Amino acid sequence: MDSLSALVASMGLRGRVDLLCRFAGQWSVPQRATAPGQVPYHVVLAGEGVLEVGHERRTFVAGDLVLLPRGSAHTMRHADGASATYPEQRRALGRVIEITSAAPHSDFDVLCGTFEMGQHHALLLQALPEVVFLSTRGRDDYAGLHALMQMMRHESVQSAPGGDAVIAQLSASLFTLVVRTLMAEGALQHGLLALLADARVAPALAAVIAAPAEPWTLERMAAASRMSRASFARHFAELAPMTPMDVVTAVRMDLAARLLRETPRPIELVAEASGYTSRAAFGQAFKRVHGATPAAWRKTATAAAG
Repeated sequence: MDSLSALVASMGLRGRVDLLCRFAGQWSVPQRATAPGQVPYHVVLAGEGVLEVGHERRTFVAGDLVLLPRGSAHTMRHADGASATYPEQRRALGRVIEITSAAPHSDFDVLCGTFEMGQHHALLLQALPEVVFLSTRGRDDYAGLHALMQMMRHESVQSAPGGDAVIAQLSASLFTLVVRTLMAEGALQHGLLALLADARVAPALAAVIAAPAEPWTLERMAAASRMSRASFARHFAELAPMTPMDVVTAVRMDLAARLLRETPRPIELVAEASGYTSRAAFGQAFKRVHGATPAAWRKTATAAAG
């Protein structure tokens, strides 16, 4: 398995659709900042408008895909920048809430959702800009991405059995295609994604992601990439601000968090599966990364899920 596939498979990425906005006339849709690891996205299927993030304004049109990797507060508006002049109407439609204006017809159609990520989000997203724009209109090389966007809308407004599972899989595919596109276009120069795109370093990362509990060292990671220790460390430093062992720790802590949240395993077994032979050492590392002890984190995660 290649390194990007291994990372997406390991990180427990989940996606959901929240809103289907269909407006005419003048309209605006504000959205608050989201928690770390919550990445809002917008799939523009018809119409055009402007996106405001802080003092930045950018036009979007049908076929555009917009991601906000840092969960920044933002507002989508009518192309002239005006606020809504028609009252909004909301109703449940399939698996989304449809928001429409009371105007005679709709000329704007956008699907709004969220990618939910594990602890990997800090390493995975730090190299991305505050706003990611991809335009699929008129791009034959984006045909798969465009088709996926259309399929997500179709599944979102249906109530057919299995729809939630389909949307979850489509969301992971959509995120993976976006990242792959950015990597292929050379848009990622630093951070974990730049490492994944580098043919020399990627084998080591894929090995760590596939087996995080192994006793990884700098020497062993260098050997996985068939490089000397010094060359591996130097090349790694050129591409990312974190060290190789920082990446190992992040992968292990993400695995630990998912095991604590999704399984009843005792903490000692979670520690072992995450590459720690000492519960104390595991607890210290976990608290440093997640801000709470494993037991406290599990209690909070269980309560939130409930």
